[in-house]
Amino acid sequence: MSDIDDNSEKGWLTTAIEGGLPQILAGPAGKAISRLIGAAVEIPAVALEGVVQGIRDKSDARSQISQAIASRAAETAANDPDIMDRAIQTMLARSYRVQKNKDAVATIAIEELSENPPPANSEGPSDDWLNKFERHAEDASSDDLRIMFGKLLAGEVRRPGDVSAATLTFISNLDSDTAKLIQRVMPCCTNDGAAYLEALDTELTTPENAYLELAGFWSADKHLKMTFDANGTAIRKLTETGMGIAIIGDTEKYISLRGAILSRAGRDLVNVVGPDFDYQKLANYALKNEFVKKFYYGELVSSGINVSMPNPIELFIEM
Repeated sequence: MSDIDDNSEKGWLTTAIEGGLPQILAGPAGKAISRLIGAAVEIPAVALEGVVQGIRDKSDARSQISQAIASRAAETAANDPDIMDRAIQTMLARSYRVQKNKDAVATIAIEELSENPPPANSEGPSDDWLNKFERHAEDASSDDLRIMFGKLLAGEVRRPGDVSAATLTFISNLDSDTAKLIQRVMPCCTNDGAAYLEALDTELTTPENAYLELAGFWSADKHLKMTFDANGTAIRKLTETGMGIAIIGDTEKYISLRGAILSRAGRDLVNVVGPDFDYQKLANYALKNEFVKKFYYGELVSSGINVSMPNPIELFIEM
């Protein structure tokens, strides 16, 4: 996902909806996206008429309330026009900023869902979850936070319940620098809640490690140990889909890895937003040990108490 162009994001959003993603937006995604874009754009697809009508109904109700407020505001303005003018300018500036942020998040969610649509049987996010999400997305003014929120929305549309309300709060409290730092460490994080710092491109500094712990992303300074069994094999599952690693080495030896344990918010982010785990970087570290002979990754299959890797892919030290 490239940086968002403020001048084109609205045009892209309108084009995507008008031209077409009815097969995606007619389902649970339509409900979620319409909550963000409101009446900013119309969704002309016939399949979305229900969503559009809902927006119109809410707009009519708001219109009646607005007329009453406007009448009262006119009386106040006549008495103190300067204060009223400043209040209007402040309100308009905030409304523009909020809608701009929500449109940017919607754009990213649509792009994510177009590449990986939700299953037909997905019910999508609950109203309660969407209420919380919309409030947090309003303040997503940096590209990093917009990307996170957009991907989280797409993830929740695909698999409702995957993203907790606490995770939304966690992200909304991040500053841009910490968000960038989290994106940097995600390739070394696994779906089961561990982070293997040896798999990082560039080692974290002590302050960076502390920032991630203080932010609530992980609990740092852990040591993750992999011991070779009597056959000289160490196997560990790393993802919910069953992907893992198998390392061949000397019996009774072990590999000690510097690591961290992810918080619930950290796991949510890795599961929904994170890129694939960087197996190559971990292989580079493991194979530097003289007692390590081979490094494989692939899908793990359990059979009783035994775990095997039917189609292993061998990795070598990257030169």
